[in-house]
Amino acid sequence: MSHGRMRDASREKLVDRSVGDKVHRATLRTLDKREHMVETIPDWEALRKRAREIRLEALDRHDELREELIGKLRERGVHVTVVQTVEDAQRTIASLVRQIGKRVTKSKSMASEEILLNDALEAEGAQVTETDLGELIVQLAHQPPSHVTAPAIHLSVEDIARIFHDKLDIEPPDWVKEGRKVDEATRVNLATQMSLAARKVLRDRFLGAEVGISGANFLVAQSGTVVLLENEGNIQLTTCLPKRHIVLAGLDKIIPRDEDLSVLLRLLPVSATAQRQTCYVSLFADAHPDMHVVLLDHGRTKLMKDPEQRDVLTCIRCGACLNACPVYRNVGGHAYGGAYPGPIGALLLPHLAGFDRYGDLPFASSLCGACTEICPVAIPLHERLLQLRARLTEQGHATELGWTLGAATELMKSEPLMRAATWAYRFGRPLAPIAPAARAWLHTRDLPEPPEQSFSSWYQDHRGDPSTQEPQKPRQAPSRAAKPRTSLPMQPTQSPLDRFRKRLKELGPSGETELHCFATAVEARHFLRKLMEVHPPEAVLVEGERSTKKDYALGITSAALWIADTGGLLLDLKERAAGRASTLVDTHVVVAHKDAHVDTLAEAMRERVRRRAGRSWGDYQVIVTGPSRTADIEKVLVIPAHGPRRLIVVICDEVVSLKSL
Repeated sequence: MSHGRMRDASREKLVDRSVGDKVHRATLRTLDKREHMVETIPDWEALRKRAREIRLEALDRHDELREELIGKLRERGVHVTVVQTVEDAQRTIASLVRQIGKRVTKSKSMASEEILLNDALEAEGAQVTETDLGELIVQLAHQPPSHVTAPAIHLSVEDIARIFHDKLDIEPPDWVKEGRKVDEATRVNLATQMSLAARKVLRDRFLGAEVGISGANFLVAQSGTVVLLENEGNIQLTTCLPKRHIVLAGLDKIIPRDEDLSVLLRLLPVSATAQRQTCYVSLFADAHPDMHVVLLDHGRTKLMKDPEQRDVLTCIRCGACLNACPVYRNVGGHAYGGAYPGPIGALLLPHLAGFDRYGDLPFASSLCGACTEICPVAIPLHERLLQLRARLTEQGHATELGWTLGAATELMKSEPLMRAATWAYRFGRPLAPIAPAARAWLHTRDLPEPPEQSFSSWYQDHRGDPSTQEPQKPRQAPSRAAKPRTSLPMQPTQSPLDRFRKRLKELGPSGETELHCFATAVEARHFLRKLMEVHPPEAVLVEGERSTKKDYALGITSAALWIADTGGLLLDLKERAAGRASTLVDTHVVVAHKDAHVDTLAEAMRERVRRRAGRSWGDYQVIVTGPSRTADIEKVLVIPAHGPRRLIVVICDEVVSLKSL
């Protein structure tokens, strides 16, 4: 047991209410948006059930799927290393970085936090830059992230302004310096300005990086596809610009089939950030000339063999359980003392890093079940916490409560003792803090007021009196099912183009998205040339042209598919460098044929499998759903983040050849 470290840390956070207030505001805002989004998805519960089946199948078939994944990766020249410990992972990645250079850009990765990768690389002399805005903020502050998807959730806009001043020499406004309160609009404006300032700071880091390190949301065994979701565009820049791409992922990220993505990609964005789809989904199945995949065990295979707790590894790292947890919302993520906070962290950390170090975490829960109800892969988290508590107690780790729980057990075995204890509680409650055992208990709990009359006494008084007995109702099993879905995404009578138009408009709330439809290729080309004429030729990058690592004003690409229900555009890219026309640009123009559409993301995933099998598509696809964005500073939406600030979609009844531009 870690001698109450979580309790001590929580007490410190509760004294400083500012942390809890910041986390409360941010998490409740996300929960509200998520609830509204889920209400538009009528098959949400069916998706959760199917996702659980997929993830459990991956655990059941882990050895087989791991070998299949490694085989597929190596077939196309990717170097694969399986590491057992934190130290092995640190040494492996440090060596890979050292071979190429020192300048490293890194996208968000909880596995890298788990192994303290930044510290290890910096000790070797590497210059590591976190490129996710929230991760950059906490890196500059020399703090660990406090949330799985919102690393800087515990920091206010004023806190971040001071950090940027100290570390980036960005001058804060006078009201921050003077500690004055201002209206919400002023705070939102500052959050926007700081997000844009971070974009400028990171641009040179992206362009000069020698090594890019990413995590992986999923690893598909069937095809060897590395799947990454993001909103900011930093992952694309981290994986497509540097010479070497290193992927660090836990063994639990493996899933069996490409078609499984059609389920998981619908659940993860809604649960993580209350979005129908993230701005970018990158699907890497390409033969990158210098790509390395490091698969981290660190206790995972041992946990897979635990029949009672193994489904904890089905977690998809959405962070929804943190948002729903009353303990997390009050004390924040740092109180947990590890990479994974909240209910999922209270389960993962003891298994991965040891009961001696994290044995107190399972007791830091109200067991209210909110985490179970919200989990997109239906892990019964509160039940697993209760099971782990019992295991820790049986193994002698819960020493602080051992005597108390033992005494309570003996007490409840004896009716006379229980009756006497009930009487003593009524009269002795005010004196309880004097007793050492009770004092420890009351550090984090309140003793409830005793009822005026015990149940036993009430029953003796009213036994046999029908007037006091309510009619019995049929007993129902408790249910944690979500509320019935009362609305559908859109009216089924709408055409695919109308649905796409509506979604695209939602993605650019302040006019950052445009849709233009043309009957002929001549009209479409005329429109595109007008856009190009505004800029000098060297500031325009058209798909298929040779490019350099620099910023462009305008990028034009084609879409292999457009997705009606999400407003997404699937780009089929032949190589990593082809992504520059959609990332290193201020305005991204996407051209698609009117008939190249599917209704749903699931159909798009099936089409990808079919087209790749027929070799009509390449091995690297990106689904673009709106311009880049971030909400890492007090959940204020800012467009752009690191990718385009504007997305223009051109849909034509005829094929438009970009070569003719």
